[in-house]
Amino acid sequence: MVVIFNVSYRLGYDRALAESVGKNFTKEDFKMFLSVWNIIRENFVDVSKIDSQKAMFEATRGLLRSLDDPYSDIYSEKQAKIFEEDLKGSFGGVGFEIGIRNGVLTVIAPLEGTPAERAGFKPGDRILKIDGESTENMPIDEAVSKIRGKPGTKVTLTIFREGWADAKDFEITREIITIQVIKSKFIPPNIGYIKINSFNQNTYSDFKSEFNALKDKGADRFIIDLRNNPGGYLKVAVMLSELFLERGKVILREKKRSVNEIPILSKGPGTLKREKVIILINRGSASASEIFASALRDNLGVKLVGEKSFGKGSVQQIFYLPPLKIIPSHRSTGSESSATERKMIKLTVDYWLTPKGMKLEGNGLVPDVEVKDEITTTTDAILDKAVELIKFY
Repeated sequence: MVVIFNVSYRLGYDRALAESVGKNFTKEDFKMFLSVWNIIRENFVDVSKIDSQKAMFEATRGLLRSLDDPYSDIYSEKQAKIFEEDLKGSFGGVGFEIGIRNGVLTVIAPLEGTPAERAGFKPGDRILKIDGESTENMPIDEAVSKIRGKPGTKVTLTIFREGWADAKDFEITREIITIQVIKSKFIPPNIGYIKINSFNQNTYSDFKSEFNALKDKGADRFIIDLRNNPGGYLKVAVMLSELFLERGKVILREKKRSVNEIPILSKGPGTLKREKVIILINRGSASASEIFASALRDNLGVKLVGEKSFGKGSVQQIFYLPPLKIIPSHRSTGSESSATERKMIKLTVDYWLTPKGMKLEGNGLVPDVEVKDEITTTTDAILDKAVELIKFY
């Protein structure tokens, strides 16, 4: 069970504060916090930098950082609005999904047809600076809010890539990001190729439409390309899996707090269960794409070809916080106010496991046939290998 506490804060009133938060914190814990705050307010040399709203915001962020989970964070009102715009699909940006890997802000996947792809970004690129500001210890959602912005404006990203001697600066102009969810082509004499760029509300219907069109052209075996697919809606990955898996088959397992693993079972129809399929993955395949790929591999023996996937297998839930009223003291600088902006926190509440019980978060899927993702104007190493293999199915 997740509990959100609305705490009224008054300097010196530590007993009521401690009791309102709960018995996991002690009165002594809050005495230490309030003692430090009082020392700052009475002695710090630059009074203009003492801001109780900012102090409380960062203290709350410290609670979330203590979880050592890169996907749990607190949002200011401005960041919350950016997040809500993201869910609606209307925002200006550069067109890649980012995450934290080994403590470093990292590109999961550049999205097809976006400024990031045209600039040459690759999965695994490390983002060291945003407009000259270091990303070290920067929460992922703060980084997202700095990279996104009004279409037509520019952002400079300092990138380091494996094999480079030094980091490089990329100046990119933001655009409205629109992604073609599904792309397909017929590869003679009998192969259907379907690339899924993300799992959104149109993916399921578009996939069925493209699949049937390829069948009509004579395809009797299929290559499903999930490279640089950063994920999307879990329910869409489940629905797509159900096209291939009969009723009762395990699509994934959810690991919740203090409970055993909960299997998510297919409701069918599984009409495509006998189709000959190969799935392509790389370092940019994450989240829902890893769920779909592992569901077909663990249940049907579908081969994965390419590179190890990213390893994003956690579920975040949004909690909106009531305004937190902060009463300024006699040393107020005028920067403090009794009214605060609306805030929210994003908290990891579940982990995803493959049907066979492997935790995806931080691990990723190891392909059955490993091929380095090298694409030139004339060759695509992973796709070429898949075409070679599926001919013998």
